[in-house]
Amino acid sequence: MAGYHDESAGAGAPGSADPADAAAHAPTAAAFYAHFARALQGADRTRVELAAEAAWPAARKRILPFADELVRLPHAAGLRTVLISGSPYEIVRRAAAELGIGEAHGTRAEFRRGRCTGALTTTPALPGGKRAALRTATRGGPVDRRSSFAIGNSPSDAEVFEQAGLAVAFEPDPVLRGWAMDRDWITADRRDVLAVCQDLIATHPVLGATNRDADADADAGVAGPR
Repeated sequence: MAGYHDESAGAGAPGSADPADAAAHAPTAAAFYAHFARALQGADRTRVELAAEAAWPAARKRILPFADELVRLPHAAGLRTVLISGSPYEIVRRAAAELGIGEAHGTRAEFRRGRCTGALTTTPALPGGKRAALRTATRGGPVDRRSSFAIGNSPSDAEVFEQAGLAVAFEPDPVLRGWAMDRDWITADRRDVLAVCQDLIATHPVLGATNRDADADADAGVAGPR
């Protein structure tokens, strides 16, 4: 998940995670995408939506119980939130709606005349995929490192972390954990992630100030901007 102010400008060019490590994870994602595309080939759009609707109750159970509160933290800091996932878009957008996240990006299948061609138009789990999704979310503009926050658990999330001012690796796998240590990204698990994120945002010179201003407005009976 990423959060950022719309008025993004002046972000520096980020470094890149080790391409050799990233490439090692690409074959697994590529194999999944190949099977997924073949499974959808020839399916009409309505059936795909119905399948996603049927699958959603089981997928919903995988959302961690503190996710709602976690999403409220960047909202309180005045950030626009985006969910970027390698899962099918039909599931990702349902998760975003459930959590109140403003925008969703996931794996999309190509449809022509209402039927899937067997091709995929977006593949966020492949190298470059989440960077492209973030570029779409920002309408091609840079992310302002002074007022942005990202959290994720996959090596592919490093593409987002590199552009955010604050980054939290949540229960990362060994590859992402190694990158986090090299780049001073914060790590957290389900026991402390809320406290870690709350502290990072509250003590941040820009995001914390926005949060404090909103609290002051609320005390005065004035609704803060969203």
